[in-house]
Amino acid sequence: MVFGIGRGGGRGGGRGAGGGRGRMGGNRPGSGPGGYCVCPNCGRRVSHQIGTPCYNISCPDCGAKMGKE
Repeated sequence: MVFGIGRGGGRGGGRGAGGGRGRMGGNRPGSGPGGYCVCPNCGRRVSHQIGTPCYNISCPDCGAKMGKE
């Protein structure tokens, strides 16, 4: 076996960009602790409570499960 012949650069040495905002980060619906929970049936909006997912909250008007705005 002969090693070191050729022009290959081998593995690695890259510069990964990374920079992702992590799970559910960014500015899309469902991201972050703020915002509102919205009822899909009647449209009622309530403030999102940190630590409680919107899908665990029932609408105070019609009782449907809420969704994150």
